[in-house]
Amino acid sequence: MAGKSNRGLPPSFSLDIPSPDAPVQLGDYLDEVDSAIPLPAKPAPVRHEEPSPKVVEMRRPVERKLEPSPPPAPPESSEPTAAKSAPSRRKKKIKGPARKQINAAPETLRMIEELIDHVQTYSVQKDAKASEVFHALVLALHEAREFIDLSDVPARGRWGTPTAKAFPILLKNAFQDAIASASRKGRR
Repeated sequence: MAGKSNRGLPPSFSLDIPSPDAPVQLGDYLDEVDSAIPLPAKPAPVRHEEPSPKVVEMRRPVERKLEPSPPPAPPESSEPTAAKSAPSRRKKKIKGPARKQINAAPETLRMIEELIDHVQTYSVQKDAKASEVFHALVLALHEAREFIDLSDVPARGRWGTPTAKAFPILLKNAFQDAIASASRKGRR
């Protein structure tokens, strides 16, 4: 333990208590601050050295700018040109797993936990994950998307209004009806 510093007060410390008859001299706080300020250290000289042969420099990948591809040649048909000029949607390339953040109210989080717990309790898969449960819900709704009728769902409106509070419930009703319609169509 020769390398460790000694704990406690340094040996140079002394506690001089004045006699009980003399007043105590406390000193000025500026005296203490001046001695406590460390002097700025001299900056070390900057040396420029050649990289050692052990250092390996990695090349950075070249960023490629994609040039827009020419529009596809229109198929020859007898349809009017107005129908051909509909805007086309380009799909983005997804790198790795796509992530979406969903902000949920505490009540919604509680319901999600209950659904996951229900699946884990009553299915053979005891370690079902939230992503799997959510994927199943989205899959059911996606397969029924042609039956979703949103004509009865009004705009959400400002926060706190009755329409804003009813918006999720009306969406839920439209989704349930669509899934039921898709299920009935699939059984026929």
